[in-house]
Amino acid sequence: MPVRKPEDIRVIVATDCGSTTTKAILIEEHEGEYRLIVRGEAPTTVEAPFEDVTMGVLNAISEVTDLTGRKLIDESGQIIRPARNEKEGTDIYVSTSSAGGGLQMMVAGVVRTMTAESAERAALGAGAIVMDVIASNDKRLPHEQIERIRRLRPDMILLSGGVDGGTTTHVAELAEIIAAADPKPRLGHSYKLPVIYAGNKDAREIVKNTLRDKVELSIEENIRPVLEKENLGPAREKIHELFMEHVMAQAPGYPKLMSWTDAPIMPTPGAVGKIMKTIADLEHIEIVGVDIGGATTDIFSVFQGVFNRTVSANLGMSYSISNVFKAAGLANVQRWIPFHLDEREVRNRIKNKMIRPTTIPQTLNDLVFEQAVAREALRLAFIQHKSFATRLKGVQTARTISEAFEQEQAETIVNMMTLDMLIGSGGVLSHAPRRAQAALMLIDSFQPEGITRLAVDSIFMMPQLGVLSVVHPKAATEVFEKDCLIHLGTCIAPAGQTNREKPILTYRFELPDGRVEEGELLYGEMKKFTLAVGEKAKAKLKPARGFDLGQGKGEEVNCEVSGGVVGLILDGRGRPLLLPEDKDERVQKLVEWYRAIDIYPEKVYRMK
Repeated sequence: MPVRKPEDIRVIVATDCGSTTTKAILIEEHEGEYRLIVRGEAPTTVEAPFEDVTMGVLNAISEVTDLTGRKLIDESGQIIRPARNEKEGTDIYVSTSSAGGGLQMMVAGVVRTMTAESAERAALGAGAIVMDVIASNDKRLPHEQIERIRRLRPDMILLSGGVDGGTTTHVAELAEIIAAADPKPRLGHSYKLPVIYAGNKDAREIVKNTLRDKVELSIEENIRPVLEKENLGPAREKIHELFMEHVMAQAPGYPKLMSWTDAPIMPTPGAVGKIMKTIADLEHIEIVGVDIGGATTDIFSVFQGVFNRTVSANLGMSYSISNVFKAAGLANVQRWIPFHLDEREVRNRIKNKMIRPTTIPQTLNDLVFEQAVAREALRLAFIQHKSFATRLKGVQTARTISEAFEQEQAETIVNMMTLDMLIGSGGVLSHAPRRAQAALMLIDSFQPEGITRLAVDSIFMMPQLGVLSVVHPKAATEVFEKDCLIHLGTCIAPAGQTNREKPILTYRFELPDGRVEEGELLYGEMKKFTLAVGEKAKAKLKPARGFDLGQGKGEEVNCEVSGGVVGLILDGRGRPLLLPEDKDERVQKLVEWYRAIDIYPEKVYRMK
């Protein structure tokens, strides 16, 4: 297929081959605007008895044909490209994949908190699951590291270490450990394991001599050429390339699928990160996005133009729910439930979910409990993300004494006061019965400060839009804004704390219909105002002394705020958010807050 110019593309088909389900979407241009037309899905067929991923792809695309009448597959089972007329074919076809467990990598570096952490950022940003990090100073003996590599059998290894011109000794030792392990790839034995070396350029010959007979070695630019700079792009691009050439080429049916696509197949998480970064760059905003699944929780962020992704592999809502409970503790789960639930009941609910991990809540009680657990899974995953999304370790910075005391907090580049948009995805958020439930789960877990837009992914099409953004950014961003995101509204949360119930914010909103809402927000209070999707209101916001909305403590903010299906949420609970320790008082406050945002039917608050 010749490469088509973006302006010639009118019809787009994109698929995401997940571990259980393959999703297909059809996008068409109408009157100069790209919009989602329909979505189809079918079981993924990468495993026995089918062992051909393209069968699931064709089945999902066939459902799109059934729903639209547009013929997309010819008699020989091929996708019709380019579009022949208004009812036949597509101009381009793109795909992502996490089938077969996705991309599983190990990374190695000299210092765990410096070059090894940079290597981990490179792998995570490319969409990999990082199985383990080997470092010269990780306190494991060489034979333990060798045994670990042999046992994990990753798809790929990223080796880094040292700044350019620095010592080569430790990099040589890491290369020898990998050579001694003689690692075998997870999928198939017909090829050597891909290893990318992206470390000190002075050690390239040493690494080549040590590894070239054992692995498929690629040399890339150093990911940490100097202490003050990370250079993750070349390593990430090479990971994508090797994912296609080696890992995907071994999976059943993928060579055929690769021959169909108009852009390289991307790992699903890497594609989600791509659309997040694209939107942040195009709109010049800072974003946090979360995808909470059954086994893992992925968090993506773009702050100061820097993209970060973390995978909390033990925090999920089905298979990993017991890990969430263990990490959070009983009291932290109970604190979000607006009625008294004893310890035995909580533990039984967790055990039932472990026995039947794929069940969904059947009663209001079940729903409230599951959303309480979700808050903790999201909170814990975000703590992990903030500890990873940091300024570069090892870089010396001059600090005043007062700054030194704030060093730990200042290390992360995640700044909730400058955050523009918070996006939620995953069943517990995207399929919450009331959108206000998703909004409050995001607010409670992430605790946005100042003025923050909230949204959820409607039907989880971010992966397809991520890979589409490589070949057609305009189509990807238009569909992302208009069809992918469900705008929930805006959260206005003054940062600060006090020990008494007093006014912390004076507000005035000029609404589109001419109405004016004005008043005071008390500490510990929540309010909600209706402002529909696409509507904007002029806001005049004056925080009290000691409280900040982004311009400084006590400084007035005049701006436009965006609406959504929930509207404007005023959160006067302070930051950081502290819930009352007394059980009865806490339940009383939860009932107040939940009623103010209207997240549950009234009978929830009468439950025992």
